Amino acid sequence: MPGESSTPGESREIAVDYLARVEGEGAMYLKLDGDRVEEVQFNIFEPPRFYEALLRGRRFD
Repeated sequence: MPGESSTPGESREIAVDYLARVEGEGAMYLKLDGDRVEEVQFNIFEPPRFYEALLRGRRFD
């Protein structure tokens, strides 16, 4: 949180399961040791939409 400080050696983890306003959907995971970032994982994934399969073999018009 803004304005908070951590004690060195105090391990914290932050997981954001769903992110909006990215291409597709995304998730983020942070691991902190005090004020030091130890690990960051940022994943953007696109769930299947199946539009391509619906249109396959059909005329464009």
